[in-house]
Amino acid sequence: MSKYPHVHASALQHFDKTDEGRLLACANDFWVHHPNAQKIIMRMQMAMKTRNKINAPSMLIIAPPGGGKSALIEKMKMDNQTSENKMIFVTMHQSPNGYSLRDLILSEMGLGVGRRARQGDNITPEMQYKIRTENIRGIALDEIHDALMLTEVQQRINLSLLKNLSGSTYGLSVFAFGIPEAAKVLRRDPQLERRYPVVSLPSWKNGPEFRNFVATYIHNLPLKKPTNFKDQMLVLKIEEKSGGLMDNVVKIIQASAMASILDGSEHINHRHLDNIEEIMADFNYALQVYEPEDADEGNVA
Repeated sequence: MSKYPHVHASALQHFDKTDEGRLLACANDFWVHHPNAQKIIMRMQMAMKTRNKINAPSMLIIAPPGGGKSALIEKMKMDNQTSENKMIFVTMHQSPNGYSLRDLILSEMGLGVGRRARQGDNITPEMQYKIRTENIRGIALDEIHDALMLTEVQQRINLSLLKNLSGSTYGLSVFAFGIPEAAKVLRRDPQLERRYPVVSLPSWKNGPEFRNFVATYIHNLPLKKPTNFKDQMLVLKIEEKSGGLMDNVVKIIQASAMASILDGSEHINHRHLDNIEEIMADFNYALQVYEPEDADEGNVA
């Protein structure tokens, strides 16, 4: 029987470390299953299994900054390692070289961004061969709003590329991730509006699913004492302080857990949450604030 039955078995290894080692373990990000993300993952998996479609099933997944898009993509990357249907992953803001969306896709496919590609030579046969031989069924485009909120000419180029990727030439299911404003750009093109249903990662609201997420997350942290989850006000404070944003929820829990190791309480309590902004600053964290524009965010179906 474990000395710490309130801690998940995978986290027990950290009790062999120093307090600093346990503190640093609390700062590690990890995936916690939750229904909203699971629904989207299942839809993407089904889309990539679909064959013989004129246009491959695609979607635009939207959430505010800190809303959980990056965590979902990291989960997809982990799953992709063992999946039969492969995906490639492109992030628009990752290119210090000023690569275009097309350049980034070619680079991730291992086709290079050399003179030949830049001069517009026909690389379609090479892309088709790569897609077929490696069973690439989907492409995840993170920060898609960076590709859609450019000049009008650049927007047209990138919107045309989104059409082509999911069309019969390549047959890739395109999963574009962005902030809600990206949906307004796609809706300007009737074809893309039909091809890309908008799916949102909703913000957290206090309820059974949120309480389960918080409890599961804390269950995976190497704290010597159990947190009192029967105290509903404790979980409510996490929801209120976070504004429902996934990134805030995780950072609040991480910072509170680290503070509890430093102060010797070894469990998350109201004192941590009542002073969370100051505690987070001590660990170089900050709460994400998002002021949405007027945008129809869609719903998870």
